[in-house]
Amino acid sequence: MDFTIGIDIGGTNFRIGMVSRDGEIINFEKNSSRIFDEGDVINTLYLNISDYVKRHNAANSVKAVAIGLPSMVSKDKKTVISTPNLKGFDNIPFGDTLSEKLGVPVYVDRDVNFLLQNDIVTLGLPKDANVLGFYIGTGFGNAIYLNGGFYCGRNGAAGELGHIPFPNIEEKCTCGNVGCSEVICSGKYLEKITAEFFPETDIKNVFSEHGDDPRIIKYVKDLAIPIATEVNILDPDYIIIAGGVVYMKDFPKNILIDSVHFHTRKPYPEKNLRILFSEHTQQSGVYGSGDFAWHQLKQ
Repeated sequence: MDFTIGIDIGGTNFRIGMVSRDGEIINFEKNSSRIFDEGDVINTLYLNISDYVKRHNAANSVKAVAIGLPSMVSKDKKTVISTPNLKGFDNIPFGDTLSEKLGVPVYVDRDVNFLLQNDIVTLGLPKDANVLGFYIGTGFGNAIYLNGGFYCGRNGAAGELGHIPFPNIEEKCTCGNVGCSEVICSGKYLEKITAEFFPETDIKNVFSEHGDDPRIIKYVKDLAIPIATEVNILDPDYIIIAGGVVYMKDFPKNILIDSVHFHTRKPYPEKNLRILFSEHTQQSGVYGSGDFAWHQLKQ
């Protein structure tokens, strides 16, 4: 049986698995991203992939590799341009270098694109639908899927919704700019609110214990502003909301939904706005990247 290898690299974990043509994931593994802390990133990745393939006797079965990163990626899906939350991953020609070493095509893309690829399949959405994905975790991730494919813009930098300017923010973002929406629309900011105003509360319980506090309500309502902004620009068929913050206990989805509707243009696109919440597993990014690799091979 033939497979692609899907890889999901985040700030904490390195996940890898094999994805069949019909969407089955086998040999899923998870490791710490700290394996990349020292040495050459490409060589470390190559050695880990090679060892994985060897251990699973898959040398003749793997047809392509796709790697998802929390990065800005070049339009040709070969070079990682900028990765603020991972050291040593900037300006690296992953695609060509790894492809030459492994002997199969290697594709690189933003991790949120692969999450949206996963969500479109698992939610059973039409392949030609226009879908926007909003992933609220440590930061604010965004993926744009239009007319059957991901929209990446001229430079591969489309979908940086966490970095649109937000009024009255003077704090510098991890990207280097001042006033980015991600400064207040992110899990990092929720941690800051919790530490400052609710120091006795474990952050995983902040919505359960303080969900009616005006500061928490404002935090949730602010999340809706960049979402509604993009909805007003692109008029999608569906929007998907997910991420670690949204999955927290007693997260007030109703407040977020109402706020998105409030800020969306009337009568349209607000009238027909379809908001979906997806559930992710440890394997979601791996499946999305592996499925993406199969789509690339068909082109």
